[in-house]
Amino acid sequence: MTLKKVLADELLIGFSYGEGTEGVIPAELFPGQDRVEKAFTTALSASYEGYNVFVSGPESVGRTVYTLKRLKEASKGKPPPEDVCYVNNFENPLKPLYLLLPAGLGKKLAQDIDRAIDTLKDELPKAFESKEYEEEIAKINKIAQEQRERILEELTQEAQKHNLGVVFTPAGIRLLPLMGRRLVSEEELLGSEKLQEAYEKNLSAFESRFREFIRELRELDHNVADQVLDLRRNVAFYVVEKVFSRFESRYKNYKDVHSFIQKLKEEIVKNTDLFMFWHTSKGNLAVMRSLERAFNAFRVNVIVDNSDLEGLPVIHEEVPTIQNLFGRVSYTMEMGVLQADHMGISAGSLHRARGGYLIIRAIDLLKNPYLWNAFKKTLMHKKIHMAGGIIEDSLLPYIGISPEPVPADIKVFLIGDPILYQLLSFYDPEFNRLFKVKAEFDPVIELREEFVKDFPKIIKKILVDEGIKDLTADALSELLKYAVTLSGSRKKVSLLMGYIVDVIREADAISKDSKNIEAQHIKRAIKERIYRSNLIEEKIRKAIQEGKIIVKVSGKQVGQVNGLSVYELGDISFGKPSRISASVYLGEKGVINIEREVELSGPIHSKGVLILTGYIGNKYGRSFPIHLSCNLTFEQNYEEVEGDSASVAELVAILSAVSRIPARQDIAITGSVDQHGNIQPVGGIKEKIEGFYRVCKVLGLTGEQGVILPSRNYDNLLLEDEILEDIRAGRFHLYTADSVDDVIELIFGIGAERFHKLVQKKLYEFYKKVAKPKEKG
Repeated sequence: MTLKKVLADELLIGFSYGEGTEGVIPAELFPGQDRVEKAFTTALSASYEGYNVFVSGPESVGRTVYTLKRLKEASKGKPPPEDVCYVNNFENPLKPLYLLLPAGLGKKLAQDIDRAIDTLKDELPKAFESKEYEEEIAKINKIAQEQRERILEELTQEAQKHNLGVVFTPAGIRLLPLMGRRLVSEEELLGSEKLQEAYEKNLSAFESRFREFIRELRELDHNVADQVLDLRRNVAFYVVEKVFSRFESRYKNYKDVHSFIQKLKEEIVKNTDLFMFWHTSKGNLAVMRSLERAFNAFRVNVIVDNSDLEGLPVIHEEVPTIQNLFGRVSYTMEMGVLQADHMGISAGSLHRARGGYLIIRAIDLLKNPYLWNAFKKTLMHKKIHMAGGIIEDSLLPYIGISPEPVPADIKVFLIGDPILYQLLSFYDPEFNRLFKVKAEFDPVIELREEFVKDFPKIIKKILVDEGIKDLTADALSELLKYAVTLSGSRKKVSLLMGYIVDVIREADAISKDSKNIEAQHIKRAIKERIYRSNLIEEKIRKAIQEGKIIVKVSGKQVGQVNGLSVYELGDISFGKPSRISASVYLGEKGVINIEREVELSGPIHSKGVLILTGYIGNKYGRSFPIHLSCNLTFEQNYEEVEGDSASVAELVAILSAVSRIPARQDIAITGSVDQHGNIQPVGGIKEKIEGFYRVCKVLGLTGEQGVILPSRNYDNLLLEDEILEDIRAGRFHLYTADSVDDVIELIFGIGAERFHKLVQKKLYEFYKKVAKPKEKG
């Protein structure tokens, strides 16, 4: 017999502290995560395509904190990436162009251009109002006037030869007939047909020559306009060159910037009138605001300024939307039309993370399929296509822009859980290509002295960050015990620090009148967390106490045992005894799983029932066929039953029903069984034991009650102090077993060998009853 009774002292955690957190140096440590550290090292050292990282692990394990810590360390000492600017595309304003400049130079360029524009607002009007400019204009006009007078003189002389006189009218030059030296009036001309005939003849003879004179005059006017325009252009160019020469040489080594400045100067020269209008419109705020928007065409929009950045950028995007990731374009209303230009472009997280690192929660990206696909395209093509240039759902007319995509080399760190990683690996063919590195956090590690030594440093860091007072030695020990309890094994510890931080916060609130947080405060905080969530557990226990849910925890009964099940409610899980009953009768149906028949049995539970059927056949059916019908069920259960942890209890109920030997009701059973009668470990040991204990306490402890559990679950015995105290006092008992025979001897109070013979005898009697009629036939 390998049945073993567990003593309370065996269940104590062997680690404790002699000092509290006072004087402890805080440290941000992540123990037991060698796999994660190596994954990050690989990703950070690889510059190849696709070496982005999926940081996997459950919530509260420190995925984001660790990622930020490692990336900030990796970014130190490295040159920051370029500034990102957008400028007007003078050839196609609807497609703004980007400029990349060394960190800090983009801001400098924008300031230089702004100063140049402000300077030109004063310098250009001054140049066109200067004495020298006016003299040049006068000189051009004077020469033109002389040439015009010469041409008109020649025109007059030539016309006189054809008896025509030249008349200047608002509508232009007219030719009238001459009689001697006198011009004939129109009334006189209309009154004489002979005079009209001579006039028409003279006009016809002089027409071609007259056209030549008019052409010369027109060409003269055009020439004057060209000369004035050239003068204005030369003056403007001189002023612009003078202003830009103050800073232009600073950018001569940057080809794209140099090219932009040259085009910018040309555009300013072409649009000199804007600066003149500004000068003449001073005081008219509406006009000045309109002109200021026009000046934006010459300005530089720095969307990413890395002048203050030390090292590579580390961007944590907490709300990854289309606009937050890819940037946005702002629109203004003008004359009832929405319009945008390059100055309305704002950067997204992808722009700010260029050349560095971007951290995002995977689930936030996947909530929007369009966002996920656009994000992948950015990683594949290494270009950031600006979103928001087109307003598809706008009811107003608009003029959208399509900014030139900015090249981007970004290393992305997706934060997610293991299930999400598996789903993406299976269903997204591009995922593994883009995220070649998986950094998976282990939420539960071995409880070793090294961790026990580091634990106070980790807790001290939390206390410092949260502004919480120190813990006493007992409180620190209690907190370590809680971390071990969360792991589910006395040899391991949970790294889900979110739960631990919450307990510390609540204990701090409880201990407001104490200098330090003490053990009693930690215990109370943990109990209150459970109390806030265990309403359903208490209602079930109350129903058991009132007899509405039938559970017997004393005496013996045939075909009935207490199994143990666990309820998972998200924020809490708790155990409850379940009355498992079996009834047998003559037949060929074998073990009938009633839950399966009514579709309340999960596949694992159904498998467990089939396995115990195999055990019965293997154990008792070697010498004669087994003729047995058995109905097996969880009494008063109206929900799906899943898992095989009740298969030992179910087997015991069947054997009790077959042998008619009553089973103890004060002992609950948990564990799964294989076809050879070996008991296998199961989950939820703590919850199951505590659930049965509390029911026994409500119905009355007899000193004989207890739980049988698999010996391989020994390390999972993490029980509350109250239960340990009753175990120590002999009011409650725990037993570990390796085989069904161990359970049989405790539950039925007789030797396993004798019990099996009694079962086999009953089964043989069934066989004979079935076989006799066949022999007579």
